[in-house]
Amino acid sequence: MIKAIDEIFKTALSRPCDKLVYKRELPPNQKIIPRFIIYDVYDPPKDPDLFNYRLRVTGVVENNIEIPYVDLLTKAPCMDLVADFHCVTGWSVLNVTWRGVPTRYVIDMAKPKGNYVMAVGIDGYTTNLPLSTLLEKTTIIAYAMNGKILPREHGFPLRLVVPSRYGWKSAKYLSELIVMDSNEAGYWELLGYHDNGDPWLEERFSEGNPVTMRRRVRVVR
Repeated sequence: MIKAIDEIFKTALSRPCDKLVYKRELPPNQKIIPRFIIYDVYDPPKDPDLFNYRLRVTGVVENNIEIPYVDLLTKAPCMDLVADFHCVTGWSVLNVTWRGVPTRYVIDMAKPKGNYVMAVGIDGYTTNLPLSTLLEKTTIIAYAMNGKILPREHGFPLRLVVPSRYGWKSAKYLSELIVMDSNEAGYWELLGYHDNGDPWLEERFSEGNPVTMRRRVRVVR
């Protein structure tokens, strides 16, 4: 079993992928740091059964779909995306390389009929996004990072990567994308974070006093 997974990982990392660089100026009031500070709202999930793990697209769609994790790594179109990562707390890590599946690919398979999406992690984390954001060519479902299979602390087995938004919109441990016909708030949005989260517009928080202390912090060295 372990040998089979290792072969799948090897294939996922070695096959040719399209390449895209998303580069913009540093957003206002961000500081460049050399490495990520890791935040988790909940305990990171235990290792799932990767042969049974599936990404689901459900909700207001013509087709409810489930795509096996193995197929995402070995059969779906893939993209190598280089982009800066901007955290709402004020730090940025430059030139992160992600490998994954364009989100548009899985959304198009489902044929959505709503204009909003809730991203759901297997740990229970949620964050909401406009459907149009998931259709951007720079938004991917990542399974690798900086040339290696996605580390657990960065969201293994799958992470939604949305470079045009602050980092809390890039949901870790991704398991489901729920298409909605009306907008609903996710975890941090319910606690006062901005609904859209554009770093260049500095959309950090909504009006009022956001709750910011419900995260667990680690620095990856």
